[in-house]
Amino acid sequence: MAQLFNFAKPIRRFILMAFWLVSMNSAGAQTLWKITGSSVVFTVKQFGSSIDGTLKGMTGTIRFDPANPQVSGMSATVDVRTINTNNSLRDRHLREREMFFNVEKYPSLRMKATRIEKVGSGYVGFFDLTIKDLIKPVRLPFTFETSGKNGTFVGTFDFNRRDWNVGGNTIGLSDRVTVRINVNTQLE
Repeated sequence: MAQLFNFAKPIRRFILMAFWLVSMNSAGAQTLWKITGSSVVFTVKQFGSSIDGTLKGMTGTIRFDPANPQVSGMSATVDVRTINTNNSLRDRHLREREMFFNVEKYPSLRMKATRIEKVGSGYVGFFDLTIKDLIKPVRLPFTFETSGKNGTFVGTFDFNRRDWNVGGNTIGLSDRVTVRINVNTQLE
């Protein structure tokens, strides 16, 4: 009988561990945030002057638990055809030219989180950024604030445009692009 009890003890531990893991995953699954609005603003310098632009049409899935960011997941897409730098000729070049975005062939930019960590009073997301079918990692520090059932994610990251073959050897164009993202959400 003692052998049966000794055998049952590890099984009980396994069952308790399985229930704990399922409850952790369920907690993360309950934190689905619906995107209700967004702002994607980018800045790049050309000949030392800042050029600001915007992208619209963000769609995506945000599963985020601020208490357990490690069980969270995020993915989003923006429509590159919406690019706007307040200069119609430049916008047309950005949309149409192969050396820039070629929106007929590559109509969207995508980001997908590979992991999210709590850091100080904010978070850091490690994302795969897809531009023109090239996937490279980026690090996105962000904050998350809630008010009732509404939440706002705000973050900024830099990347080297040449890593995604954007802009080619455009004269005077900086390699560094800064992207600021603001996403308003509602708890579903």
